[in-house]
Amino acid sequence: MTVTALVFAGGKSRRMGEDKAAMFGGVDRLCEVLEQAGVERVVVLAGSEERISLFSQEAVADPEGAEGLHQVVHWAWERFEGPLLLVPCDAFLLDIAAVEFLLQHVTEGAVPLDKNGQRQPLFAVIPADALLPENASSVGELLAAIPSVKPGLHGEAFTNFNTPAEVLHHREERRLV
Repeated sequence: MTVTALVFAGGKSRRMGEDKAAMFGGVDRLCEVLEQAGVERVVVLAGSEERISLFSQEAVADPEGAEGLHQVVHWAWERFEGPLLLVPCDAFLLDIAAVEFLLQHVTEGAVPLDKNGQRQPLFAVIPADALLPENASSVGELLAAIPSVKPGLHGEAFTNFNTPAEVLHHREERRLV
């Protein structure tokens, strides 16, 4: 069964002040981690057509008219066959072991919990036979029926970053270099 990882790299990064898709090795690092963990196909969701050229990997523009990431995820789930693994481009702490952990759940699906016990739907595994509601208004609502999984030692890997202060905090704790 071929797993397709979708790397979300189309955001504006307004709060961060720089393009998160290029930080800490960026999308290239994430794609390398995913491939080393055994993901067969990685597709970068670049946002706009203009951003596609920023990536050396297979990249596509978000669908026209999408009014939120939940609609992009639903579109991708209908477009790409097999299970999907979602990965935000600001997954600066994601490593091979954490991806391998997620890949253990491709049949039943999984939304990992972070180190604080919070569901992280942007790191979800969506099984091929999932039934996703068409009227969802958020990614969390879209993936509500997919079970949560406790990450064990991998909770920190399911952190995403939105502000320079969050990056600084993790640098001070030596989690980011």
